Order: sequence, then structure tokens, then C-alpha cells
Amino acid sequence: MGSFQLEDFVAGWIGGAASVIVGHPLDTVKARLQAGSGYGSTLSCIRTVYRRESVFGFFKGMSFPLASIAVYNSVVFGVFSNTQRFLSHHRCREPEAGPPHVLSDLLLASMVAGMVSVGLGAPVDLIKIRLQMQTQPFQEGGYGVATTVLPGPCLCL
Repeated sequence: MGSFQLEDFVAGWIGGAASVIVGHPLDTVKARLQAGSGYGSTLSCIRTVYRRESVFGFFKGMSFPLASIAVYNSVVFGVFSNTQRFLSHHRCREPEAGPPHVLSDLLLASMVAGMVSVGLGAPVDLIKIRLQMQTQPFQEGGYGVATTVLPGPCLCL
């Protein structure tokens, strides 16, 4: 009962990977609509992405979330269940007894998992959204980099 459970981390990994594979195309449309890039409606956004970038446009930037969300969910699931198990074990002092979950244990385990979730999730979400907002279609062999000079402080001597 008080021991570390690896199964919780594996379940989180599988759940995270499945959620990215199913939800990423809709999340890409949502991110584009929220950016206000001139799409009139959801259907208009879907048509525009498909016409300009083909089906692959909906999956743009999916590799990073796929790799990171699995780790993210794995850690959050594992932290929650192991914290809950730790609290229950130390409250009852009976490793073999399966005490019912107390609301205070659930609350504290959720708070710990939430703090870990915010710390890991914010950077992952920022990178995912930046990758989704790349609206140029993939061009084979187009490795040229266009540079833009931004106005800044002049260091004249």
C-alpha cells in the first residue's frame, strides 16, 4: 500500500499519448482561431488549413506534444496517486488495510499534482502553441532562412 506504484506512471503515459493523437488537430484549429488570423468561422479555418497546408497542417507541431504530454501526464498521474497512497498509509499505519479515501487526502494529493502540473504544463503548452502557429506549408528543399532586422537601440560611437 505504501510502496511506489509504476503502473500509475504507465497509465498516465498511455492516456497522454492517446489524448494528443486524437485531440491535436482540433487543438490546432482552436489555436489558430484564438490568434485571430482572419478566419471567419471554425469551418472556414479548417478549410483554409486544409487548402494551404493539406492534412499535415492539422498535425503541425505534434511531435513535441506527443513526446512531452506522455511524460507530463505520467508524472501528474503518478504524483497524485503516490501522494494519495502515502497520505493514506501514514494516516492509518496499516500497510495491508485498504482504507477508504478521505476527502482531505484527495484534496492534498490533488493540490500537489496541480502544482506539478502547472510547473510542467506551462512551458510545454507555450512551445506547442508556437509550433501550431507556423502557418507556412512545408516546402521540400526550402532551407533558406529569411532574416528580418528589427529596430533597436543604436550603438553609435
